[in-house]
Amino acid sequence: MLTKVSMLFLFLSTLAIAKEAQIAMALSKPPYIFEEDASGLECDIIREAFKAVGTNFKPIFVPMNRAENSFKLGKVDGVINKLEKSLDGFPSDYYIDYHNVAASLKSQNLKIQSLDDLANLRIGAFQTAKNVLGDKFKSIATQNQKYTEVAEQSLQVEQLLRKRVDVIIGDILVIKYYQRKLKEDLGLNEEIAIHNLFTTTSYRIMFKTAEMRDAFNNGLKIIRKNKVYSNIISRYTSAHKPTEKVNKKN
Repeated sequence: MLTKVSMLFLFLSTLAIAKEAQIAMALSKPPYIFEEDASGLECDIIREAFKAVGTNFKPIFVPMNRAENSFKLGKVDGVINKLEKSLDGFPSDYYIDYHNVAASLKSQNLKIQSLDDLANLRIGAFQTAKNVLGDKFKSIATQNQKYTEVAEQSLQVEQLLRKRVDVIIGDILVIKYYQRKLKEDLGLNEEIAIHNLFTTTSYRIMFKTAEMRDAFNNGLKIIRKNKVYSNIISRYTSAHKPTEKVNKKN
């Protein structure tokens, strides 16, 4: 357990690092990332962790297939990352968990109890899903000619609601967010069935330097100790409508 003295030591030990951290992140992915004002569950956790050690957080929003290239070229200080072996750098502690699921329309009454049940369905998945959801899913996706990935997850959910795909793969909070928003904006009012086929996916930030990695880890410890972390989680996972998002700018 962190004492006040140890928390002070963590803070003082990071004063010498850069005062700004440029982190490559995905484009808007509510409720995790709201690009327009750099807020959301994921943005707020990273911002508050850096704030706890006196560093300003500057998100760089790019498609995820470009984010790692930005990191490799030295254009950013860090990148959100699951496949640590794909990059050379200094991985942080895990800072967030995603709960990926399969979702279908209840009206279709699809029996989806295992990954094998996806083999012959029209699948719309989030970008990079084939590479991050395990070997079994990758094999099924590769062999399925009706499998697609999209960068814009609102389009992914809309495709499901309009019956252009049979099932979508994505984080449960993202799917439910866009389900509510599309009902409000377009009147698409279909009930969704959730199929729990995947384990929780934990994410790190890959950093260019050990110093910035250590500073972020220290800040993460601090905000977990002082309940800032749990408060952020509670705010964004409560059953709020999209219009109730809290604006949080740098």
